[in-house]
Amino acid sequence: MLSQDPNSLSNLDQDLPNSMIHNVPIKSLPQDWLWCETWCSMETKSTAKTIDLCNNPMTKEPKLTSAVRIIDEWVDYDNEIKRLQKETVTETSLPTSPSSTHTPSHQEL
Repeated sequence: MLSQDPNSLSNLDQDLPNSMIHNVPIKSLPQDWLWCETWCSMETKSTAKTIDLCNNPMTKEPKLTSAVRIIDEWVDYDNEIKRLQKETVTETSLPTSPSSTHTPSHQEL
């Protein structure tokens, strides 16, 4: 059964396959395609192709906190994104030449 809220996409990744399992052949991927700390061991993380920062009901740890703890490269990636954001903001806040800010004249009716 799909989520009770017809507008909710929160569990679509689970609801859709569950509702179609009798109509469409659904195959499971090997565990290394989707590693999650909740149900996978730390020993298998090194072979993971993707890491799901799933909500751990035992810890209720925020996803960004778990990302820093679980994904070694996270801090480097996060710092790079912050640097690019700052660079973009700086570039867009630079004064522009007078010709580029000139608005065409018009006559009032």
